[in-house]
Amino acid sequence: MNPAKPLSAAEVLARNLRRLREQHGLTIDDLSRATGIAASRLAAIEMATAQAHLDEVSLLALGLGVRIAALFATK
Repeated sequence: MNPAKPLSAAEVLARNLRRLREQHGLTIDDLSRATGIAASRLAAIEMATAQAHLDEVSLLALGLGVRIAALFATK
């Protein structure tokens, strides 16, 4: 029996970021304007090909109107 490999923090953030952004009806460009984070950087964070810095996580939470914990929720 192989237990499923747990998601990395970057993967959890990527899933939640996309879900929350879409729930708010925002495009990556919209979120880029709201946060000051380049759209290409946001796309990389959403694909988990780049790890977000702590200051970016804070800006993302502010831009989405959520607590930082919401970006890392696993349920």
